[in-house]
Amino acid sequence: MTVVPPANAERLAERFGTPLYVFDGAAAARAAKGFQAAWGPNDTIAYSLKCNPLVGLVARLAGAGCATEVASGFEYRIARRAGVPGSRIIFNGPLKRPDELVRALREGATIILDGADQVRAAAAVAAEAAPQARIGLRVTPPWRERTDRFGVPSRMVAPAARMLARAGLTLTGLHMHLGAYQLGPLPPSGPPIHAVNVEYPVSVELFARMARVLRELADDVGGIEWLDLGGGWPAPWDLADHVSAVEAALGPDRPPLILEPGRALIRDAGWLLVRVVARRGRHAAIVDAGVTQVPCVLWKRSPVHPAAPRSGPERPTDLFGPLCLQHDAIAREVPLPPLAEGDLLWIGQTGAYAISQASPFIHPRAGAVLLEGEQAVMLRFPETDEEALGPQAEPLLTGPESRPMPV
Repeated sequence: MTVVPPANAERLAERFGTPLYVFDGAAAARAAKGFQAAWGPNDTIAYSLKCNPLVGLVARLAGAGCATEVASGFEYRIARRAGVPGSRIIFNGPLKRPDELVRALREGATIILDGADQVRAAAAVAAEAAPQARIGLRVTPPWRERTDRFGVPSRMVAPAARMLARAGLTLTGLHMHLGAYQLGPLPPSGPPIHAVNVEYPVSVELFARMARVLRELADDVGGIEWLDLGGGWPAPWDLADHVSAVEAALGPDRPPLILEPGRALIRDAGWLLVRVVARRGRHAAIVDAGVTQVPCVLWKRSPVHPAAPRSGPERPTDLFGPLCLQHDAIAREVPLPPLAEGDLLWIGQTGAYAISQASPFIHPRAGAVLLEGEQAVMLRFPETDEEALGPQAEPLLTGPESRPMPV
């Protein structure tokens, strides 16, 4: 797909300031509907909220027919605040606190248990489950059982189902998530930083392999009514080969599926607008947002273009952020025309994993707007000092109140 600029970028920047996240509601909704059309009417498309947790965007995708996949109690509460009912939430994640698990059970969510500890925890509160609550179990891909920290090995699925049955819960679904980010080996020397291998989208072959494993496991265990194939999918216009391979692997009588796209729905429906604040010679410039506002550039190259290009030949240009960090580079050697202070640039494909991973390091978080045709609505105002600092304790430097207290 051709990467396009946001509509009315200059006008948005003048009205709302920069840096500014911009999201296109209609584009996200089209992607959601396209994803649903590529599968079937009995399959559930659950937007992966971790990609972008803005309440307004979650509500927009829910209105386009998406369920919501969450990976924590905090994300569960975001989904509920966005108006998503519990029955339309798939609750994943390796940490589900007791009160969060109980709430999800009571509200009829689909709960994917991630590990033996969560199987025991669910069994302990089984009496809280609403009739419509569904219980699934995350399974570790067999080829990753020695390296993947999520889920349970295939051999543990049947014992887990028996434990849940004794408590009055029925295991009706199996889940497997391939993920775009995988750990690599530690480097032989230097700082103990692990390597990360990025593969997006996940290959057709891996999805087909996963589908075969889940189908065979479901047949062996019995009682499995649905399968959750996780995320890592391409955008809907590139989905046909993946759908065909998965359906061939599952067979003509396949059960209903849950798919958990995130990036596939919103990556291309989001941009970050930034302004040039300083020049550093002919081949470098500083803009008003750094890697803390668009951390996805640490993993991949994002398209960068001027909103109103100046005349002159393009040349390889480095764009740096305003952070006091030498590695605060949001683009390196991108072909750009001459730049001047005040020029507006847009960074594309930042709908996913930019705003959700942004932090207020040195500078506060940026604001965000949602476009609906010619209308723009503020999704999140720029972060204030008070919001960034939060309710911090500020001890007095004099007087008895400043004395350390026993604990």
